[in-house]
Amino acid sequence: MKSAALTLAIVLLATATTGCDKAKSLKSAAATQPALSEADAAKVADATVEVWKSMDAKKIKALYAPTVEAYDFAAPGLAKDRAEFDKRQDGYAAAKLDGAAQVERKIQVLSPDVFVMSGTWDMSSSTLPANNARIRCTDVFQKDAGGNWPIVNEHCSPVPKPA
Repeated sequence: MKSAALTLAIVLLATATTGCDKAKSLKSAAATQPALSEADAAKVADATVEVWKSMDAKKIKALYAPTVEAYDFAAPGLAKDRAEFDKRQDGYAAAKLDGAAQVERKIQVLSPDVFVMSGTWDMSSSTLPANNARIRCTDVFQKDAGGNWPIVNEHCSPVPKPA
């Protein structure tokens, strides 16, 4: 009985020590990464907005990670695969929403390799005014191995009309 209790105590101690070491290694890995400033995140966000305003479907699609999950403001649900997502981006470019005006924006830096941009936009078209709309979007950017900042998650929806 004593040896079973001693064995159990050793296993518990080893498990606790391993967990502590793992937590320390995660903290030290995060400490060695350079901090991402809100200003640097804003530069990435600004460049993204300029691509969106370009209405160049190829450049727009390149903003997103291969495995992006996204709710489009003009579609009812998530895209079932990247081909459907790309088709939606082609539709966005075809809508000619070349007059995106930012109403509000918030940048949240979550870690050295993740930040979130949330905002509201007045979208207008110089050639198709019927496409004009106010939308709100939240985009999650995650730094990849190449140092790029693709969007890994996006949720856009129309702004509700005031009551």
